[in-house]
Amino acid sequence: MDTIRVAVVGGGIVGSSVAYHLGADPSTEVTVFERGELAGETTAASGAFVGLWGDEPPAYRRLKEYGVRLYNDFLADPRANSSYTYAPRLGIASTHEGASELQAAAATRECVRGRAEYVPGERLDAELLHPGIDTANVEGAIYRPNLGFLDATELAAEFVERARERGVRFETETTIEDVTTDDGAVTGVVADGDHRSFDAVVAAAGPWNRQIADFVGIDVPIRQTLGPILVFEPETLVPYDTFSVKHVESGVYFRQQPDGTVFAGHYPGGYEDAGRELDPDDVPTTVPSDIREKIRRVVETYFPWVEGAPVVDEWVGVRSLTPDAGAIAGWTSVEGFYATGFNAAGIQLAPVIGHVVAEQLLRGNPTEYYDAVRLSRFAGHGDVFRNWDD
Repeated sequence: MDTIRVAVVGGGIVGSSVAYHLGADPSTEVTVFERGELAGETTAASGAFVGLWGDEPPAYRRLKEYGVRLYNDFLADPRANSSYTYAPRLGIASTHEGASELQAAAATRECVRGRAEYVPGERLDAELLHPGIDTANVEGAIYRPNLGFLDATELAAEFVERARERGVRFETETTIEDVTTDDGAVTGVVADGDHRSFDAVVAAAGPWNRQIADFVGIDVPIRQTLGPILVFEPETLVPYDTFSVKHVESGVYFRQQPDGTVFAGHYPGGYEDAGRELDPDDVPTTVPSDIREKIRRVVETYFPWVEGAPVVDEWVGVRSLTPDAGAIAGWTSVEGFYATGFNAAGIQLAPVIGHVVAEQLLRGNPTEYYDAVRLSRFAGHGDVFRNWDD
């Protein structure tokens, strides 16, 4: 078999996962193009929660299970300084309507492990140890025991180092300006003004995937919202492990970090609430004042020991969202062009996205995950694959 030359656009955790999986095949020559530093944009801005939420649809749960298995392998034999903090999630509601929403979510699936459990507000003090959390105005909560968080940048470094061991090349500070085609098939990319020939191109650039897909005439159904983060440094520390928390009505989520700081962000809603024309290259460098005030108000209500704490760090990432809250991986209507995407869960889904793209690209194997990740499930999109043995 001739060498298959693949360009992966994007050096974050998804692009690095794709490269790692492709690099396992000796007939493949893989180059990852990153316009800045590896894992320096969306990946670095991530909250990096990983685990089974307990109320996922079965097909989506299987996608995440692939990642859990792979991350267990990585953590057992790390190449980078990866860390993991176990932090069960407590989703809390302060209204009757919000509590009903949580109760319905807990009842949707019956999972043997990692099951989401609803707890009425008046039962929290009796059923859960929750040091540091003020539950006085909590109407109801959903307990998700099988969650924690990783260091997203170090996790991406795990993929990068393992991909390099497989011969993958990473080119940083390199911008992809076009993806070229001939007769409906990929022929290469234009990188910093130079055309370079490739047999296949994988769009793995997070919120920039729409721009990459536009080069070949594909309108990927992805929207974006801002992912603002504040880090508080309270004077008084809670000397216990505590839950990571999400407040349903406000969309504010927060957790205590291993160093005692409190990491807090804001999730405004799903695809229908997202900005249609948000430019990922034009986002604020600091958290907007209205969001900043909302985050502080909610965090101080439920973590009262954070009251008045200074903000010691902040950033604004860009969150991608899909119409059905699922992932996108693999074939498109352009031969040799492979799309990726996810619904604010890139850290959890990067492993399976890499696996699917590699199997489809190298072996024409749709994989068992095909129906859950195919771009063609959305109207106006189709699949074309290349048999490299022809």
